[in-house]
Amino acid sequence: MEAIVSPQPLAVGEPNQKFNNPKPTHAMSQSYAARVQTLKTDATSTKIELIPVKFVHGEPIIEFTMEEVNQFTIEEGLHQAVIMKFSYGKPDVHELRKLVLKQYDIKGMCNIGQLEFRHILVRFDLFEDYVQFLSRSVGYIKYKGDEFFFRTFPWTIGFNPKEETSKSVVWISFPDLPPNFFAKKSLLSIASDVGKPLTVDKATQDRTRPSVARVKVLLDLLDKHPKRVKLYIVDKSTGKFVEHYQEVVYDNLPKFCTFCKHQGYKERICRLMTEKDKVGDGVRIENMVVQELLVVETNGVEKLQGDARAYLNAKRASR
Repeated sequence: MEAIVSPQPLAVGEPNQKFNNPKPTHAMSQSYAARVQTLKTDATSTKIELIPVKFVHGEPIIEFTMEEVNQFTIEEGLHQAVIMKFSYGKPDVHELRKLVLKQYDIKGMCNIGQLEFRHILVRFDLFEDYVQFLSRSVGYIKYKGDEFFFRTFPWTIGFNPKEETSKSVVWISFPDLPPNFFAKKSLLSIASDVGKPLTVDKATQDRTRPSVARVKVLLDLLDKHPKRVKLYIVDKSTGKFVEHYQEVVYDNLPKFCTFCKHQGYKERICRLMTEKDKVGDGVRIENMVVQELLVVETNGVEKLQGDARAYLNAKRASR
């Protein structure tokens, strides 16, 4: 199925550059028209109930519940959104809209827009496209003989371009898991204790490796990561149960620095923290030098005062 470039609104200051879109098929045109008609119908038939503005000490406040924020996230397609963070330059956003579709075999529609210079926001219609693109972790965009390196992160509520999210996609393995628990429902349920299950690997799906099951999950690197999960198998007719401790193995779990909020390393090798420590050491050394000088100076004054008192006493004694 050929990928379709979704219509892209221009941001403030973006040049109006035309680019060739693949022509949608008749079925897709009907689908898009149906979606537009549905939106029009919903807009006319559904009245939006606004959230009231409150005033506290004269300051206007609008209060949202977490359920509402999550609903807004889904409505805006951000529950399947990926951040592309470029390290050293990137093609123009209009070119990116074509290059991403072509170079990464996106099957559905996706919306690509620029958040700020280094960060691109990509929203996927298909869950499989979202998982496939996010799972790459790193990648290159080839354009005019150059390769532009980027990293991928899941978009999260509270995204800050100055910090990297602590969420990451990781493969986890369940060695010696009983084969009957390879069923998709049981496997994803077990994996949900670690993070949000995304997909299982091909060998697990094809049942060609019964010794271990592997699941790809979206987890928080700052959370505690269990090394095992307890499974209960209950016989409701007799009340008897069997328990099984299932080991959890993490494949290449990324590190996260809580000081500079970046993935890939811990605080002990963080460059910013090292520089801060050097500055701190310099301040401490400077303070020690000042204190030593003050001690020397004080001792010198006391010595001079002692010598003067001894001289005066000697003069009085000679009289």
